[in-house]
Amino acid sequence: MPDLRITDLCVGEAMTQDYGLVKHDENVENVLDQILKNHWGEVVVVDDEGVFMGLVTRETLVRTVTNGLPQGIPIRSLCSHPTITTTQDEGLTRARDIMRSRNIGRLPVLNEKGEVVGILTARDVCNGFSSKLEMLGEHMYAVLENIAEGIQVIDCDGRVNFWNTGAERLFDVPAAKIIGRKLEDFFPDDLLLKVINNRQSYQHVLTELNNGLYVIRNAVPVVFSDQAFLGAVCTTLDVSHIRRLIDRLENAQVKVRKLERIIETQDILGDEPFYTVNPETRRVLQQAKRVAATDATVLIQGESGTGKEIMAQVIYNHSKRAKNPYIEINCSAIPETLFESEMFGYESGSFTGANRQGKAGKFELANEGTLFLDEIGELPLEMQAKLLRVLQERRFYRVGGASPINADVRIIAATNRNMAELVEEKLFRSDLYYRLSVVVLEIPPLRERRDDIPGLTRLFLRKLGMEYGRNIKGIDREVLKLLTDYHWPGNVRQLQNLLESVVILMEDDYITALSLEEAGVMDVLQGVEKSSVSHSRHVLEAATSQLDNIMDQHERAAITQALQQTRYNKAKAAQLLGIPRSTLYYKMRALNIDGKPSRPEPRLPMA
Repeated sequence: MPDLRITDLCVGEAMTQDYGLVKHDENVENVLDQILKNHWGEVVVVDDEGVFMGLVTRETLVRTVTNGLPQGIPIRSLCSHPTITTTQDEGLTRARDIMRSRNIGRLPVLNEKGEVVGILTARDVCNGFSSKLEMLGEHMYAVLENIAEGIQVIDCDGRVNFWNTGAERLFDVPAAKIIGRKLEDFFPDDLLLKVINNRQSYQHVLTELNNGLYVIRNAVPVVFSDQAFLGAVCTTLDVSHIRRLIDRLENAQVKVRKLERIIETQDILGDEPFYTVNPETRRVLQQAKRVAATDATVLIQGESGTGKEIMAQVIYNHSKRAKNPYIEINCSAIPETLFESEMFGYESGSFTGANRQGKAGKFELANEGTLFLDEIGELPLEMQAKLLRVLQERRFYRVGGASPINADVRIIAATNRNMAELVEEKLFRSDLYYRLSVVVLEIPPLRERRDDIPGLTRLFLRKLGMEYGRNIKGIDREVLKLLTDYHWPGNVRQLQNLLESVVILMEDDYITALSLEEAGVMDVLQGVEKSSVSHSRHVLEAATSQLDNIMDQHERAAITQALQQTRYNKAKAAQLLGIPRSTLYYKMRALNIDGKPSRPEPRLPMA
């Protein structure tokens, strides 16, 4: 691809090779005949070795002859001395400036041996720059047309100068229809018009177009080197796929949490959603109920799987805001560019093709209620600053909005990270940490509350039996001891997942050591039981990963075998497995089982 910088144009790209070349001893009369015959504007005079001696223009030669100079004299006598020359590698801009300052109409172009290789005239300079500009325009147009983003350019009067193919696709307006017209005739509230009016830039602006597309827009004023205001340019990127992934993730999280609450909220000893008989954990639970009566901000800490979401639900259920909205946000799942619009919403009619009703953000949806910020420790620093400002000022602005909105929201945050270490490592703002940690509740890991394991086991077996249509009559003491002695790096969630695998794969209705063997988890439990307490954390996590892989493998094998035996009749397969048909469909989606005989299921690697 050629160089697109016009300042790098060199003399060799613009010079002409249409010039006369004569030896120094040619007489003037012969040279004049050659000039008139070949229509040369000048002749280059060289010595016997071909080295440049001088330059004689047609005007000079004609004027000299007219004035009566003898025509038999050699042409070298008319050469001007000294003659300014240039080279092929000389920048065309510099050569032009020399010609202007010396009032010269042409420059001989010499190589390193002093031989003439061309002539640079004023017309060559103009043509060189003109050709370069034309080529530059063609290349830049091709680049802008092939960019995936929509690009729109308007002048300072709001008239459209450029509208590429991407803009045609996103805004459903052909370039031929809009170029040369006022943008406000098509989009009266467009972001570009705001740039023209206030000379400000807008970055990472999310909006939903009327055709259902979500886009990110960046609009900036165009200012020339002398500070002259020329107009504005905007790029628009389709991020609908990101939006769809976020929606799918949120929907999946809602379904998972609903299922978890069905299992975890009916305590075998009462109606308390957070089950515990452990004294230390009960103390934390009582603290949660006491702080629930206030509007104090609460930070819940604990390892992954300890039940932080359920503890947040306890605080909400016992608060004076219990009848008002409860909005959950996974801070690690929101891209930074979408943070403001997700948290604070955007104003109606603010951007090109935007939804005329606008969109409320999470803070607005949670007004007079509770906002649960899960995985707060994963929040990037820039997003932390925006969150802190809202917590301090108790108000916010929608994207594109001019009026503040009051934020009457109770904040509960949760994390499995060590927040003090994050603050010390400058990964989390200390002022936001202090704002969030008015009350800190630390949920102990399951290995420190082993007295909860029997009750949690019976609770989960009861709910899993109902879900999968299994009548679980009991559990062997040997199995209960194995579960109680296990280290549980995945905490309560891991216990629930292990029991779910056992319930699905066990043959009879009473859980024994054989049931653990059938589910493929016995070796893992025994291996961890025999391990010393000094085992490193990464070894325990590796064992957990192995256990999860084994459970997935056996579930997949059982479902695939049932489908094959019933010739892929899902109703009969569910009956054979002893589970509801809806549960079979759920498991098939979770394990990516196609369920069609023409497409054999991919085999998972052994853990």
